[in-house]
Order: sequence, then structure tokens, then C-alpha cells
Amino acid sequence: MNERAPKPAVDKKTYLVINVIFAGIIVAILLYSGIFNPENNNYPVQCIHEKITGEPCPSCGLSRSFSYILRADLKTAMEFNKYGLRVFLFFSFHLVMRVSNILYISLKGRNIRQLIILDSVVAGFTFIIAFGQFFIYYLKLFF
Repeated sequence: MNERAPKPAVDKKTYLVINVIFAGIIVAILLYSGIFNPENNNYPVQCIHEKITGEPCPSCGLSRSFSYILRADLKTAMEFNKYGLRVFLFFSFHLVMRVSNILYISLKGRNIRQLIILDSVVAGFTFIIAFGQFFIYYLKLFF
């Protein structure tokens, strides 16, 4: 009898595409922060929460904070958003991780299942560290 091995939930090509998309989004975020000047306050994307409620949220000032981080002005960056550096480091770490995954998949491509598991655990853990305070804010707001 000819038994086939079960097809993995995510194949190499799909996982490669996912990593390329995530890396592209992170690069776009960093470019957005680098292109727009915080001193001109000319950011095209405004805080929806602040527009609706009139009150700032924990993510208000992140764009300006990122812009100052890219310009190596950490003190001013922290004044605009106290979580800015933590979130910026999250994106920077994930950009390096996505590029590393892309290279690994392209060059070796072995043990993809273990890589996906490790990626998921690391991504989940770092996401909670970087964005946990935002969830706590909204939980307190609604409950």
C-alpha cells in the first residue's frame, strides 16, 4: 500500500510569503517614520481613538516617537510615547527575524515545522511584551 506523508499545515512557499509580507510591512512602518518629520507634524495617519473620544490613547505619539528614534533622539522619543522604544524594538527585532527566516528558508529550508513553532512562540512572547500595555488600557476602558 502506498501511504503518503501528511501534508504540512504550512508549506515552505507559504511561510516564505508570510515572512516577506511581514518584513515589507515593517519596512513600510520604518520608512513612514523616517520620511515624515516630527517637527512639521505632517503625518497623514491620525489617531482614530483621539479623533472619536478627544482623549489620547497609549499609541498616540508612536509615529513621532519612531521618527525621533530613527533620528537618534531617544529622550524626545520617550516624551512623545513612553512605550515607543519598546514597540520600535519589537518591530526592529521582527524585521531581523523575518529576514533571517527568509534567508534560512531560501538557502536551507529544512526543519520548517520546528522553525514555524519557534517563530510562533517568539512572536507571541515579544508581542505580549511590546503591546500588552495597550490591551490592558482597553480592558480597563471597557470593563
